[in-house]
Amino acid sequence: MSEIVHFTGQQVQIGNRLRQRCSWCGLVLIDYDLTRIAVPGGTNPRPPMWEVGRLVSVDGGCSVLLPDTDKLPAGSCADIDDDVTGLVQTT
Repeated sequence: MSEIVHFTGQQVQIGNRLRQRCSWCGLVLIDYDLTRIAVPGGTNPRPPMWEVGRLVSVDGGCSVLLPDTDKLPAGSCADIDDDVTGLVQTT
């Protein structure tokens, strides 16, 4: 699998599910079932998530935070054809 850069979106929790998707293409970057996470002392902390609006390089099962830039990085999901990412055209 080759590296693709994604744009971290909002973190959304519904019930015990916590997800974060790419704000451009919709790929699920993080997906937690909070009932399966052990925490010490009965506390209920949120597991780690990416900061919204950051660039994350995903290559297979490995994700790496990239430095901020004002340029669209080569190899990002923004380069994928809109038909693949499900863009709906409006007129």
